[in-house]
Amino acid sequence: MNIANTYKPDGSYKLESFTENMESEITRLKFQVDLFYRKEFALYRKMGLKDGMMIVECGSGPGFLLANIVRDLPDCIATAVEIDPHLVEQLTKNASENGRKLFEVINASIYDTHLPDNYFDFAIARLVLEHLKNPEKAITEVIRILKPGGRFVIVSNDFAYHLITHPPIAELDKMYNAYIESRFSEGGNPLIARQLPALLKNGNFENIDIEVICVHSGMEGDKPFLKAENVNISKSLVREGFLKKEVLESLIESWYKMLQHPDHAIFRQLFVVSGEKSTTKGIRNHNPREEKFTISDSRSMVPDNLEGMTTTQQESALRIFFINKVREIIENKDLDPDPDAKLNDIDIDSIAAAELSSLVKSDFNTVVSISDILQNLSISDIIRNILSNPESFKSLTSDRLVNKTDSNLLEGEL
Repeated sequence: MNIANTYKPDGSYKLESFTENMESEITRLKFQVDLFYRKEFALYRKMGLKDGMMIVECGSGPGFLLANIVRDLPDCIATAVEIDPHLVEQLTKNASENGRKLFEVINASIYDTHLPDNYFDFAIARLVLEHLKNPEKAITEVIRILKPGGRFVIVSNDFAYHLITHPPIAELDKMYNAYIESRFSEGGNPLIARQLPALLKNGNFENIDIEVICVHSGMEGDKPFLKAENVNISKSLVREGFLKKEVLESLIESWYKMLQHPDHAIFRQLFVVSGEKSTTKGIRNHNPREEKFTISDSRSMVPDNLEGMTTTQQESALRIFFINKVREIIENKDLDPDPDAKLNDIDIDSIAAAELSSLVKSDFNTVVSISDILQNLSISDIIRNILSNPESFKSLTSDRLVNKTDSNLLEGEL
């Protein structure tokens, strides 16, 4: 099958929306690689990249990154995967240098690379997953072609933290918000960097790590930053209705003024997330013991017949319930909290406080604020709030009573 003849862009990287001139986009991509390469390559080495490895880059574009890597690690056997026919043409040109073949070119999708199972030591996807409609499918394909113990490195933007200047340029926020809206509308996710650790974990990768690469015009100079950005992208946002023309014009003026400032600065970062394929089966076995408690766990541990008890009995029942609930929330079954001590004294953090506040609201129809839990409330205080609220027990129907299969979580029967 000739992939070039059947190619349809998937997601938000479409050359026609990124540029009005193919040559200018290729130049932008080269500067984008060169701007970060020195630090990026050092990080790849830290993550396990060695000379002589089998390397694959999925979504190689013109191949500038892979060519740099092979120049630095000449004994590596490298493969570049790219589906866009225009970029494949440029990629093929860059695959050889001075009569030497730098890497193999595969015209295929990251969703289906046509490459063999368990083949590569090191895989890279640089500024690719943020444009995909289905990044999970891409991760599944990469883990298939990696050897056990192989590492997948994803380099990505998060456009909430893209480019910062001094003096600040207010219009940049409007431009990046427009960019984010545009890419989401096309099926991409320009905020994906913050989700990558979870995506790799859900894709059965292990030993997941995250790093941030920062570059600054004070060290790199202005030119790489200016060349790595492209006004054509901003112009396309205006053309497609995501950005007002007046904002773009004001942005360009502010950008020019910023560059005239004697101490001006341009600051950018990339997020680098990596994971390792298991050396056993490539799929991490599910182990329920490793899983953390979630807000919904054991929510119905409310002692039965609470309404028919005396106040003393209710206090005793609720004390047992909340002691065990606090143990569960902070994941310390050996904890023996004093019901009259401030919860803050047993290191209740903000997430645990939010969970406890949510539970009191949903199970007892009583409002206890997160800030009060973090600052001055004890278990006994929470119980007093519940018992003083006439609405507390209206939500306690038979399906909200003690689950006898969970009774081992209580210290005793009433």
